[in-house]
Amino acid sequence: MTGRGAASGIAALTLALALTGCGGSTVAGGESAESTGTSDSIKIGFMVPKSGIYASIGTDLDRAMQIYLDKNNGELGGRKVDLVTVDEGSTPQTGTAAARRLVQQEQVSVVTGIVNSATAVGVATVFSDAKIPVVSTGQVADNPFWWRVGWTNPMMNKSIVDYLVAQAKDKPAYLIGADYKQGRDIIDDVKAGLEAGGVEVVGTTFTPFGNTQDYQPYLSEIKKSKAGTVYAFYAGAEAAKFVTQYGQFGLKDQATLYGNQALTEGNLAAQGSAAAGVLTNSIYSPGIDTPVNKEFVDAYVAKFNARPSVYSEAQYASAAVLDKAIASIGDGAITGDAVNAALGKVGDVETPRGTWRFDTFQAPSQTIYLRRATDTDGVMSDEVLEVLGVYSSDGKKS
Repeated sequence: MTGRGAASGIAALTLALALTGCGGSTVAGGESAESTGTSDSIKIGFMVPKSGIYASIGTDLDRAMQIYLDKNNGELGGRKVDLVTVDEGSTPQTGTAAARRLVQQEQVSVVTGIVNSATAVGVATVFSDAKIPVVSTGQVADNPFWWRVGWTNPMMNKSIVDYLVAQAKDKPAYLIGADYKQGRDIIDDVKAGLEAGGVEVVGTTFTPFGNTQDYQPYLSEIKKSKAGTVYAFYAGAEAAKFVTQYGQFGLKDQATLYGNQALTEGNLAAQGSAAAGVLTNSIYSPGIDTPVNKEFVDAYVAKFNARPSVYSEAQYASAAVLDKAIASIGDGAITGDAVNAALGKVGDVETPRGTWRFDTFQAPSQTIYLRRATDTDGVMSDEVLEVLGVYSSDGKKS
């Protein structure tokens, strides 16, 4: 997933953080990983960043899990949840230590959470070797025990490309992003898609990752290019700085600024009115007008005095998926194999983002929305502008 805004993209950062395990519950451990839990309980590992650069996203996941368990009396699938929370930290090293604790000491039956996709890749085999399924936003492919509930780069890139080719084909485009693997992969993919669709790309720039404070030289190049469309990939603090300076530089009058959800997610308060009018594609907005989303947003605001983020929704969706899968097992034994098989049969899942289902790659085939950053009485929010369509995890539109 990616950082408050695009956690998977910030995977290049390496911080030496000690693992801090947080709260298991009172149900005794010690059972084998194949049979953890009783006939009326299930032991679930909840691996989220409690420290380091992703801690704020970990808070979002933790809050969403609380909301779902509160709604369901602490149960998933009719079984009492024994939730064991461990600190993912910021690196694959801290994540691996946490994963091993869940497998070897806690002997959980299933795992959820996990923000950093570099960590996800590093821990995937720890869980799959133990036949423990994972329901996560972290992006891991080709692992039969890993189920993604968030988004994928192909679906995000293809949906914005399709929109720009259809709506802004006559406007020259300029692409800019942070200079690291995730940034280059996304910008290169969007560029190829735009050019294949007949959009003229008049410039591509990669800015030093994590070290750029002043974007004015790059914004000057965009202005000189006479681009009418700008697509930017930034996350976290970089996104806050770029969008703020883009607005201050006066470029909004020349070129509409687009990005994926990372560009504004979690950054609107810092970006302020400079973000007004920025367009992003996303799987979620708190403004989605459905009863399921309204119930979720109202409960979240009431408990935490904050609106849920895309990360909050993704963890809520993870809990909903597990709820449905575990319920389908009935009175049967809760083993990793049983839960994994049930996950493959959950079918349609109704969550705040809408109704979706896992595709053949064990990732969502789902609706992608176009959002516009909107200033309402001094409060910035990403509101749904239109539906871009239903995309599978490999970027194919239904």
